Amino acid sequence: MSFNWGLFSEKQLDVIANSDARLNILDGSVRSGKTVSSIVAWIYFVKQAPPGELLMTGKTERTLKRNVLDPLEAMVGSQQFKLNKGTGELSLFGRRVYLAGANDERAESKIRGMTLAGAYCDEITLYPESFFTMLLSRLSVPNARLIGTTNPDSPYHWLKINYLDRENELNLKHWHFTLEDNLNLDPAYVEALKKEYTGLWYKRFIQGLWVQAEGAVYDMWDENIHVADTLPSYFDRYYVGVDYGTNNPTVFLLVGKYQDKFYVIDEYYWDSSFKGRQKTDVEYSKDLQEFIRNYPINGIIVDPSATRD
Repeated sequence: MSFNWGLFSEKQLDVIANSDARLNILDGSVRSGKTVSSIVAWIYFVKQAPPGELLMTGKTERTLKRNVLDPLEAMVGSQQFKLNKGTGELSLFGRRVYLAGANDERAESKIRGMTLAGAYCDEITLYPESFFTMLLSRLSVPNARLIGTTNPDSPYHWLKINYLDRENELNLKHWHFTLEDNLNLDPAYVEALKKEYTGLWYKRFIQGLWVQAEGAVYDMWDENIHVADTLPSYFDRYYVGVDYGTNNPTVFLLVGKYQDKFYVIDEYYWDSSFKGRQKTDVEYSKDLQEFIRNYPINGIIVDPSATRD
């Protein structure tokens, strides 16, 4: 089995040469060359990686094999690539690489206790956040590195908000790919692909944009209409909406009414799974009092599905 290398774009070459941050993440449209360049970057890393365990993950081990392991074997040859399906391990250039699927919240238990020098992640947005958080805690070897790919998802996805949007704060490099970054696609295929996708899927999979799924919460949502650049100087009435969560986040929204419009003024958000601690009802009560102390609240509306004692 051999691999047809084709041409590399400048962006792909940049990934291969400069994936030297702790976190190296490639996102963008389908068929844009993300996977090939990320695999080559991973090959170079594995050959000179610091001592320690290595890990490759996908949504499932089956999708990992199809998307990444099969082309990886074709690139390096069977002498350097030896897959042991029984143990779920791969020998790559003589280095042992563990393989794992990240298909649900229980997946993070698969990597507890590991001390990782490197990780490759395919389809990151399909992982539970708990798995990715655990994975980062395992990358504790000096100069450990993560290389990962993903198609875009919601602009409020945890990967975008907690990592990609904080690129300047973190030891993270981010490359955004479009179809034009793959120099090996038949122009007729590209044209056909662009015609076949519409709406949300065109924006995500062709333009590579992080856009909200239509109808995910409110199907009428439009940032151009529903996001205000400025707020009124005063409000006629004030309300608080409460969504109380135990396993899910707890949220308070401060809403002001001015004439016939309502504005979300402020938000309180506590995600116990992300913070690692569930607050007590007393703590939430104190937080709510602090949240509203400067406003003459006219009403507090609590989600009726909230847990009751």
